[in-house]
Amino acid sequence: MITEDQLIGGTWLVTNGYEDGEIGGDPVCPAYEEGLEFIDKEKVYVIDEEKEFVYRLRESDKGMEISFFNPNGEVDFYKITMENEDAFGLNGSGIIKTLNCYFEREE
Repeated sequence: MITEDQLIGGTWLVTNGYEDGEIGGDPVCPAYEEGLEFIDKEKVYVIDEEKEFVYRLRESDKGMEISFFNPNGEVDFYKITMENEDAFGLNGSGIIKTLNCYFEREE
């Protein structure tokens, strides 16, 4: 299980694509390509958008999921996979299934 505490701290930068649990290829995650900074257990600063989003982690039958709530009303849902303490992959779910990216923490 992934916790908010694992995400808080440092800047997470997109370094690769992430498909079917494999790192590689071109990342496809508009709005998050400049990186993320998890501020606390509910807020994340989205560098591309220059604003804070609310996020939520939850466990589902498909694994861990993360949702990003843009203040403009848009919501993005992703499956999140922690590769290690300094890297995670996102795979879009629902209508954004083709979105995927791999983040690494920059201290």
